[in-house]
Amino acid sequence: MTTAQRERHPAPEVPFEGSSRHQAASPVGKSTASGSTVDLMSHALAYARVGLDVLPLTPGGKTPLGALVPHGKDDASHDPEQARDWWAQCPDANIGIRPPPGVVIIDVDPRNGGASALVELTRPHGGLSPTWTGWTGGGGLHAWFRAAGPLRARLCDGVDLKHHAGYVVVPPSLHSSGERYCWGNDLPIAEAPPWLVALMAAPPPRPLPTVSAGTFSGANDDGLVRLVAEPGGDQHNRLYWAVRRAVEGGRLTSELRARLAAAAASLGVAEAQRTIECAIAGPGVVVA
Repeated sequence: MTTAQRERHPAPEVPFEGSSRHQAASPVGKSTASGSTVDLMSHALAYARVGLDVLPLTPGGKTPLGALVPHGKDDASHDPEQARDWWAQCPDANIGIRPPPGVVIIDVDPRNGGASALVELTRPHGGLSPTWTGWTGGGGLHAWFRAAGPLRARLCDGVDLKHHAGYVVVPPSLHSSGERYCWGNDLPIAEAPPWLVALMAAPPPRPLPTVSAGTFSGANDDGLVRLVAEPGGDQHNRLYWAVRRAVEGGRLTSELRARLAAAAASLGVAEAQRTIECAIAGPGVVVA
């Protein structure tokens, strides 16, 4: 970041072992100050050429460009020619990367208390190990680690986990603040230590109720939504079950996912989304 950027976005306390903020070149070229012209296509191509799946996002935003990638993150590609075509059509498109399986990004948002919460969470273990790290234009950071297994969607307040089920915005994309994302170092992606893997691991699935074939008509999406919306306890279990049923049937569309989340509104938005993510990653359920 430039001096002006640092003054506008003071670096939060960073929980890296024996380190504060690393300053080094981006692996795909030097970071660019806000307001400067950047060749986003060249950066997208560089990521694709090392095997990272890229996707174009709205200029200055975080949403996939629907006209180019109608299936969102599922259209991400490491084909350089595909990347070239996307950025030829929209040269100002921000760059998203869908992390490879086995890679997780710790996404820290200091505006929501993420930096201080992560420091407290990791302090007993000496902080996070140094790893490939990017800085967002809003003062946050993205720390990349290697970690296998189903992972939770949120580590703590202000700290989300981004993995193959989603995507992350990368440098030199333009943040809504007017600043650009930049790399803080050119370190390799570190293996997450066992204590960190344990903190990030998704909780075990809740016990599921035995559902008989006659309980409801599961042949259509409306039946799943009605099941989740029924009054009474065990809504966590019913939501989990319904999502698993949709996943197994290959029909968990974004529309159905939104309807199921709305049907479970009494759980709260965050809890409903966590339950859905857990169900997507979890084992199936056998209908009796």
